[in-house]
Amino acid sequence: MRNPLHVALSVSVPPGATAPAGPAAPAAARHRRPRTSPAHAAWTALARVPPARRLAAGLGLASVLAASVLTAAVDPSAPVAPDRAPARQSSTFAQVSGD
Repeated sequence: MRNPLHVALSVSVPPGATAPAGPAAPAAARHRRPRTSPAHAAWTALARVPPARRLAAGLGLASVLAASVLTAAVDPSAPVAPDRAPARQSSTFAQVSGD
């Protein structure tokens, strides 16, 4: 089905000029988008984000990385206090109180 807004136009070649080659002329005139690398596309997308949101995302990422490093580097278990007995193995089941 043809578009109702389509209008066929005839193009005349002036005398003395050569007509363009058939299928090669439209292909050469066709606009192509430049190919972009994924890194360029990422930078372009990042540039569209407001600076305050980029700062918040960067600080959030830094805090996650700092927490990961601290979790891996620091031994979280402290020695048992000398005036307390070591804790017994706790149960994962609910316990009835002895009151």
